[in-house]
Amino acid sequence: MLINLVNNLSQLLPNILEVTGDISSGLAYLGAGLAVLTGFGTGIGQGIAAGRAAEAVGRQPEAQSKIQMTMIIGQGIAESSAIYGFIIAFILLSR
Repeated sequence: MLINLVNNLSQLLPNILEVTGDISSGLAYLGAGLAVLTGFGTGIGQGIAAGRAAEAVGRQPEAQSKIQMTMIIGQGIAESSAIYGFIIAFILLSR
């Protein structure tokens, strides 16, 4: 899968040069797009965690506050990767 991704990206390089005229700005746009993709993994992970927390509260309602606090901390940690991806994309696009 990774080899296919690299293969496809290498085929895009001539098109990037044609559109941007400069390889560094073209690769910056490409890198920004890849950095934004971190949001997909974050969203999937947060959805799974929230679903499991809801299941856990359904099984043990008396532990709801503890489960909820643990889930909120986990959601914050998971969200940081999406924020880092957004910051990297913003830095790459502002060059």
